[in-house]
Amino acid sequence: MSEARPIARWCAAALMVTADGHYLMQLRDDKPTILLPDHWALFGGTVDPGETALQAMRRELVEELEFDAREIEPLTEMIIELPLAPPRFDRMSFFVVPIAPDDVTRMVQHEGAGKCLFTPEALAAEAKVAPWDLAAVLMHARRQALFPASSRPHPRGT
Repeated sequence: MSEARPIARWCAAALMVTADGHYLMQLRDDKPTILLPDHWALFGGTVDPGETALQAMRRELVEELEFDAREIEPLTEMIIELPLAPPRFDRMSFFVVPIAPDDVTRMVQHEGAGKCLFTPEALAAEAKVAPWDLAAVLMHARRQALFPASSRPHPRGT
């Protein structure tokens, strides 16, 4: 496709990962008015006008979990086409946020119906997972096999 795709929404999403490879996921509310109700998804949200994706990521983690991340690194970015009528294009910026088990116990969740730590395999076995979030988790979890020449993602100015 060579034509320009108008971006309807730009989102920042956190791959909150423990040292032993568990990813913290949010169970989205079961409301018919939201995209992917009752699905597991990464924490995050919309990048506001004038914000960078990194600034939005920090803000969203504080708003949603009262969590001030010590470290946030860019992982990847993708544009997804949602098969809505009419189709919608969203830009997704994914960040890696290392967490410790005691971080999870101190988090106060303000959005969603719950949270849970998953291995990538257990998350992939779930029936209801945001597919772009699952793709980012699997890309991160399997990064050494997928991208052996690069041990760390290349930082970018988003």
